[in-house]
Formats: sequence, C-alpha cells, structure tokens
Amino acid sequence: MGQKYKVYDIRCGKCGQYVLTYHKYGAGKGILRLYLHRIAAPESLFDEIKKHQNSIHDVPHLTCPSCEEVLGVAAISKGNKWAYRMRQGYFHRKLKK
Repeated sequence: MGQKYKVYDIRCGKCGQYVLTYHKYGAGKGILRLYLHRIAAPESLFDEIKKHQNSIHDVPHLTCPSCEEVLGVAAISKGNKWAYRMRQGYFHRKLKK
C-alpha cells in the first residue's frame, strides 16, 4: 500500500520564495485550506503557531518570509480544525516526489 498523502512545497507567487512543506490528504486538486497540523516544515512556523495555541485570532497570517506578501489567513474550518484560508493566486504549489 502506498502513501496516503501528497507532499507539496508551497512557494510565494510573487517572489518564488519557499514558505513551507505541506502534507495534503484527499483527492481534491487545489489547496483551499492549509490545516495547521499537516504543515511538515519549517520548524520556525511550528514554534510561531504553538505560541498562540489559546486563540485562532492570535495566530499571525501566513506571509512570505522574503517579500511579506500575505498568502493565507488563520481561520477555523468545519470540525473546529485550525487552518490557513489560502488566497488563491498568491502562492504556487509543487508536488515533491
């Protein structure tokens, strides 16, 4: 049996800077939400999210580390899962092999 998820590198759509690595489950083609518990790297992003465990409103926007473009906004999805609601067209995803 193979992998149950796909691994994507997420990059800024404006400057091309690497932002994070994400494990995507399911058959959907696009990435509308990045669930926080599925972000695989970088460690600095984990640490920033853990600082704000009490309230989703305290979690900072997902921004490009290079040009500061806002790629996603923290939100709570169905099922009370914390996620970044991604701004379509502001990021690129590339499937890792």
